[in-house]
Amino acid sequence: MRLAVISDIHGNLEALEQVLADIDRSGVDETVCLGDMIGYGPDPRAVIGRVQKREIPCVAGNHELAVIDPACMLEMNLYARISLEFTRGMLSGKDLDFIRRLPPFLVLHECRFVHGFPPDSPIEYLSRIPQNRMRQVMGRMTENICFVGHTHLLGRVEFDGTDLKRTGFKGDPLFLKQNLRYIVNAGSVGQPRDPDKRAKYVIWDTKTKTVEPRYVDYDRRKTAGKIRDAGLPEIHAHLLL
Repeated sequence: MRLAVISDIHGNLEALEQVLADIDRSGVDETVCLGDMIGYGPDPRAVIGRVQKREIPCVAGNHELAVIDPACMLEMNLYARISLEFTRGMLSGKDLDFIRRLPPFLVLHECRFVHGFPPDSPIEYLSRIPQNRMRQVMGRMTENICFVGHTHLLGRVEFDGTDLKRTGFKGDPLFLKQNLRYIVNAGSVGQPRDPDKRAKYVIWDTKTKTVEPRYVDYDRRKTAGKIRDAGLPEIHAHLLL
């Protein structure tokens, strides 16, 4: 089975559409979304609509939590709050009901899926977890693979029961050894945090035991223009270009 894992779309419809087209061309059997469909970008309703139309299983990200929980909104930085106020004003009652029903995590095909950090946190960053806590959490994991997003960076943590190794990855598929446990960061479809501005997601192939990073071009200038036209913070347009 080939499983696509997408994350952090952030209202970027152009990126999502091209990623979905790439998924369709790549022999994928199923897709899972790690949350943060909204925030930063200009098309939150359209993005939610595409995910719903495809019946893509999805977990709650911190941006989904923020539009339904004022306390969570206050934890965001100023630019994120501005974008989320815009987003909340665009969403319908049905959109908000859909967001409220999103689970904090999913377990499918012997993998765990969570936005931030296992077992179920949408707000903790993988990159900020101390080594000792990482060992404790990975030692308790009942699945050998957990997919996360939130940092917007491709990366992995591998654990053999004693030694812990954190690395990024790009390019060639990453082979996952059967005797290790992994946390794999799927990157970001719609709001990059690295020099490569293409949309990113990963494909987990259960037959070859590989995670393949995918890089997808799209019309970034169009999305940046829509962000500016909407009066959203310039930083979120700048990061796309």
